[in-house]
Amino acid sequence: MYILNLKKFVKYFGTGRKLKLIIFLFMSIIAGVLEFLGVALIYPFVMMIISPEKMSGMLNFIPFMAGFPVKSAALMLGGAALLLFVVKNLYMVLFLFVQNKFIQKWTQYINNKFMLFYLYAPYEKILNVSNTDKIYVVNTLAPQSTGGFLIRIMTLVTNVSIVLLILSLILWKFPIAGLVSLTFIVVCLGIQNLMFKRKTQALGQKLQKTSKILNAITYVTINNIKDIKIFSCEKNFYNEYGKAGAEYTDENAMQTFYGGVPPYFVETLIVVTLLILGAIIAVQNFNQSSVMIASFAMIVASIFRIAPALNRIQSSVLNLPAGLNFVKELNAAYERLGLADFKFKIPEDIKPMEFHDKLILHDISFSYDKTKPILQGISLEINKGEFVGIIGLSGAGKTTLADIITGLLLPDSGEIVVDNQKLTLKNHASFRKNIGYVPQELNVLERSFRENVAWGVPVDEIDDERVKFLLEQVQLSDVVDRYSDGIYAVPFVGENGLSRGQKQRLAIARALYRNPDILIFDEATSALDVKVEHEITNMLLNVCHDKTIIAIAHRLSTLKACNKLIYLKNGRLIDIGTFEYLSEKYPDFAELVRLSSIVK
Repeated sequence: MYILNLKKFVKYFGTGRKLKLIIFLFMSIIAGVLEFLGVALIYPFVMMIISPEKMSGMLNFIPFMAGFPVKSAALMLGGAALLLFVVKNLYMVLFLFVQNKFIQKWTQYINNKFMLFYLYAPYEKILNVSNTDKIYVVNTLAPQSTGGFLIRIMTLVTNVSIVLLILSLILWKFPIAGLVSLTFIVVCLGIQNLMFKRKTQALGQKLQKTSKILNAITYVTINNIKDIKIFSCEKNFYNEYGKAGAEYTDENAMQTFYGGVPPYFVETLIVVTLLILGAIIAVQNFNQSSVMIASFAMIVASIFRIAPALNRIQSSVLNLPAGLNFVKELNAAYERLGLADFKFKIPEDIKPMEFHDKLILHDISFSYDKTKPILQGISLEINKGEFVGIIGLSGAGKTTLADIITGLLLPDSGEIVVDNQKLTLKNHASFRKNIGYVPQELNVLERSFRENVAWGVPVDEIDDERVKFLLEQVQLSDVVDRYSDGIYAVPFVGENGLSRGQKQRLAIARALYRNPDILIFDEATSALDVKVEHEITNMLLNVCHDKTIIAIAHRLSTLKACNKLIYLKNGRLIDIGTFEYLSEKYPDFAELVRLSSIVK
């Protein structure tokens, strides 16, 4: 299971990193070799100090020590061991730095991969992924997969290399003692893993689920505080948040607990192993005190190096199940979104498509699930400079039609023609460059007025004079003047900040910043009172007299301001005409107007 999911993870997200993973594997082995050499030098060093006569013949086999007195050679050997120890630690510090930087960059790469999909994938696909899930992937799944699983795999490989090489030295020098001790260690670690493995696996699954639930509840609660207060359901949401938070906290605490157990277990294991090794070596070398002392010194050094490595191994093994669940979920998200088939290159600067004459929709049909039609056979023309309204009951296809015009959704059949140029996947982005969009509810950024107006434009490229001009045009200059920093001030976005009318004015300024030929209003005035809505409609007519406006609207003042209305019903185009014409010809249109409370 671990290997399968790791292979999937590397296949899905390892582009350009497979060679680096192999390099890290070799670096792990080098770390083990350095530990091995550092421990291996202890025995001859101690022997040269306490029993130089036994080591004099050995010097002839060490090239750089041949001809030196034994005591001088011992000092040189000790210096070499010390130097090796320093080099090893410097190497491990460097290795740790490179490894963590590699992991962090990999995490960012995964986040960028998903964010690229969310931003550039077809809009229809994005609609199938909730905002909660989008945030969960980049804020939780990616960092938990790399930090909670991948880095533990790398830690495991590094420390297993260290332990195996040092154990091989013990087995070579003290075969019987080493074999008995190794058997004891393996059995004890096996028992510990049996005790904790199932618990950590189950805990890992719960932790993944509860973290997702907590993320979702937090997102919903923070984004709906006003509605929660209006419906007086604070207690319910607080209880839900508290319950999810308590479950996550308990499971995370247990995960931390299991991760903290190994050092104490390993410490006990090491002490017992040291006693076993010491006893066997003492029996085998009872009459050779110098060999016994040197052997003890090497064993203590070995145990000293093995202990932290075993701690890291056990901690990684016990915490891997939790990380595995995040990796599985991340792999599933990759497969679910079809990222393997998503091919996109960030385009160069796109020039707006010119619009001089008319926009023609011919026989447009669309459905989200390919079974229930949303739009059927829509054909219409919108001339340059017209103020066009789209009206119909909820579910009539108004917003879908607007999304198709902007190119966010591609029709199942039919075509859109702009000045005799057919819109395609290649030029839709260019057409969108000539469209301004005003939503029903503007999300005001916690940035300056100028950044809110020139939304999406690099800060150093914002035209301040145009920002000031537009704020004056939409009648927001008096609001901006209240701030000492003017357009550089950050507007207060809470309930006591900008009113809804002021937000809509800001949205119109934002839509006009790039000077588009076409403006689309998606029920942009439906949340405003009649007086403010009337003021904004009049302001819009004055500011946008040379623009083509397409408005999804219900309000009387907006509808009457339109040159013509597109009347939709059940996804079909019923008729196109003025407000008076449609009201007189279609009783259900007049009823729709009445039900929308736009006529007193």
